Amino acid sequence: MSVKVNVGNLSLRIGTAPLTQEEFAPFGDVVSNPRPSLLPSKHASEGGSLPYNGTTANQGTAIRYADVSKPQDLLSQAPSSNGRLIMSQFVCEARTLAPASDDASQSEFAVNILERHPFTSQTFAPLASTASSYLVIVAPSLPPSPQDDGLPVPSGEGLPGRGLPDLKGLRAFVATDRQAVTYAAGTWHAPMVALGKKETTLDFLVVQFSSGVDIQDCQIVTFEGQDSKESDIKVRVPRGGRVTAKL
Repeated sequence: MSVKVNVGNLSLRIGTAPLTQEEFAPFGDVVSNPRPSLLPSKHASEGGSLPYNGTTANQGTAIRYADVSKPQDLLSQAPSSNGRLIMSQFVCEARTLAPASDDASQSEFAVNILERHPFTSQTFAPLASTASSYLVIVAPSLPPSPQDDGLPVPSGEGLPGRGLPDLKGLRAFVATDRQAVTYAAGTWHAPMVALGKKETTLDFLVVQFSSGVDIQDCQIVTFEGQDSKESDIKVRVPRGGRVTAKL
């Protein structure tokens, strides 16, 4: 189901930050190797504590980090009351970004659509491809309104509820192909935005639960501006897609 929202003369320019668990926590999880320089065999011989209750595995040749993300299956609350786990592969072509009119160092991605999966989390895990970064765009939810009255959502502590996206709370992050991202159930987010040169792609393994009922599995909001013109909501990305962490 799609809801069209007229945002009038709202104009937003959203900057990007590197994707980290600390910054992304209100919207879901970030999965990456917490100790990329640590060889499993070295830990097996020397020991020491590890994050995520890490333990030695596979005869000392691997480290297992447990519970690095929190899958959510809330379809028992959906009108259909059933669902199944699905795993899909998405092949995402790098998007064409427009140059910012007032800053030659920045490119812009227009945010005209957001979606959410109210009854399930959704995890995107990058696979080796020709592109190596992607844009993660998320927004919190507004309080319920007549516009979203027909959208089924689960109830429970910590869930975002029924409301439409709060565009003034929009956040944008640049992720690398060494990071997977899990959108928590009900989190408004943009469809996948791969970054890179023309005709490159970034592949993902996508894991979520599904009922097969469109309005339960994916709810979409599109935005238009004043007089039905294109909305002016844009995320700014440094040319080349590189974002430097603030120290």
